[in-house]
Amino acid sequence: MQNNVIDIIIHLIRNIEVGKRLNEVSTDQLKGYDRSEISAAYSWIIQKKESGELDSILNRRKAEEKKGAPHRVLHIAERMMITPEAYGYLLELMNYGLLDYMAMERIIESVMLQSTERISLEKMKTVVASIFFEKENNILNPSFLLKGNESIN
Repeated sequence: MQNNVIDIIIHLIRNIEVGKRLNEVSTDQLKGYDRSEISAAYSWIIQKKESGELDSILNRRKAEEKKGAPHRVLHIAERMMITPEAYGYLLELMNYGLLDYMAMERIIESVMLQSTERISLEKMKTVVASIFFEKENNILNPSFLLKGNESIN
């Protein structure tokens, strides 16, 4: 479920970045997700918007570029372990401000130390979701992620 919530958040942020308001985002592309996943993603976006964090998330990449944050290139051992699709997913998350440079390093380090098999996109999504929501759960109420068919009205 957490993987799907991140995918929906990415979809919403893409639309916000092109100037759409949250209520203007078409849910037609979200047909494969259940209501609780969609509700959790919308809730996350709304919570970040209300707290003022959404603007900093959207501007994170620009801020890191200004600070001269290095562009991460995988070394040969990492390229052997992490598929191009999985690495592209990390870059996309950085591009949308959902991960910062240090979080990306932590994820790469984690998969390199904990896996003996090649990291696919789905495996990377699982790792990212666990780290992403671990951080969120330290800040947010643990009820942020809904269980089953629950939804926010």
